[in-house]
Amino acid sequence: MSKKRIKILLCFFSVVVLWRCKDPYISPYKSPVTGYLVVEGYISGNTATQFTLSHSIELPGDSTIPTEDGATVQVEGNDNTVHPLVGQGNGVYSSIDTLALSPQVQYRLRIGRSNGEQYLSNFVQYKPTPPFDSVSWVNTDGAVQIYANTHDPTNNTRYYQWEYYQTWEYNSSEQSLYMYVPGPPPQVIWRPDSLQIYTCYQNLNSTNLLLGNTTKLAQDVVYEAPLVSIPPNSVQISVLYTILVKQYALTADGYNFLSIMQKNTESLGSIFDVQPSGTVSNIQCLTNPKEEVIGWISAGTVQSQRIWITRAQVPSTYYYECQKPDTILGQDSATITNDFGSSGIFTPIFFVAPPPPPGEISGWDANYSGCVDCRLQGGTTTKPSFWIY
Repeated sequence: MSKKRIKILLCFFSVVVLWRCKDPYISPYKSPVTGYLVVEGYISGNTATQFTLSHSIELPGDSTIPTEDGATVQVEGNDNTVHPLVGQGNGVYSSIDTLALSPQVQYRLRIGRSNGEQYLSNFVQYKPTPPFDSVSWVNTDGAVQIYANTHDPTNNTRYYQWEYYQTWEYNSSEQSLYMYVPGPPPQVIWRPDSLQIYTCYQNLNSTNLLLGNTTKLAQDVVYEAPLVSIPPNSVQISVLYTILVKQYALTADGYNFLSIMQKNTESLGSIFDVQPSGTVSNIQCLTNPKEEVIGWISAGTVQSQRIWITRAQVPSTYYYECQKPDTILGQDSATITNDFGSSGIFTPIFFVAPPPPPGEISGWDANYSGCVDCRLQGGTTTKPSFWIY
């Protein structure tokens, strides 16, 4: 159901090798050349329905997850309704608008790949998700722990999943008021506000499965389910931080599938951990029944809540400082072309005025681009559309 691009390195089918063990685990499963089809998403009745199709990769794997484009994907109801999803690129397929779904109808997903392979999920119960009571957080000595709180007064939900999407604003070490332009002639000019490189925004989404259940409780109440922990003096809370949390209700079967997947992907690694175990998806390949498919289809509503945390709320001593002090560079064409242009090592910060008479420039105060250009720390200068400040 998530968009996390779970790296399914065949551990769902017991492919994990416990290198700490004296006798390594040898998997009986052999991945197809293109990898197993991975289906991630959620059939939603109150938000856009979106699925991502990708493929598993062999261990040890890398960061490149092959996606499946050119497929036909549609949601089907047992009342004979059909809702096509539109390809968005990068393996993403989504509805144009919110689907008109009914709690009295069961739904399934049908996939047709461009190579002719056909896939169909089981019909699943449409399960409404209760709203959040709150997304709360606690500051302990500068560390921030964020929690989910919810309850179902009808005691019918019991099984939950959460995803989160973090965004934070941060600043570079020094503000560059000037910028290099190659010309001709090459020169350093005043930097317009539209090209500022001092303030950036960075994202980090959940990559692990966050599950919870209340089956052992008399009441269907989730209190302070831990979501994410931010260490003290982190760049994430150096200026302004926000997190959007999404909550899903699961069936017992869906929860059990994800729980096994969670154990296989996150708990393995020592001789004391749970041994690898297989999972049985509710998605089947119609054209090749022996082909394994990774994923679980669920349907219902999605609940979301966003919170904001400012630096003033969590006093932080975080400060990003250039490793070396500023340096003075000349203003001749050869210097600025080499240091600001072709090498890109330095970024101009401010002009250096010579002794009287004033009005002239003798050089440029500069520092390494890595500490002046906030984009080189992984973010973007484009302010998110939801940013309220």
